[in-house]
Amino acid sequence: MDLKEQLHTHLRHLVRARDPYLATAGHFFVQEYIREQLSEWGTVETDEFRVHGRTHQNLILHLETATNKHKPPILAPIMIPYREPLELMIMPQE
Repeated sequence: MDLKEQLHTHLRHLVRARDPYLATAGHFFVQEYIREQLSEWGTVETDEFRVHGRTHQNLILHLETATNKHKPPILAPIMIPYREPLELMIMPQE
């Protein structure tokens, strides 16, 4: 699968209503898809925090580079905002 096909595959899983308050099923599905994809590269940890009386989660990837035979590509952090349409904002690394 080439890069363009891979990106389209990921976007098909991510582009949906995913507001944690109004579209909880979509939010859960996207969160689990991201967790599954990250787990291919190492251990995924969940960091919980509270906002407006509700518990939310950040996913933290611990790369196992010493034992991994293949390393993931170096990517800058990606922020996926809640508003529609989906915008992937890639922050430049410094």
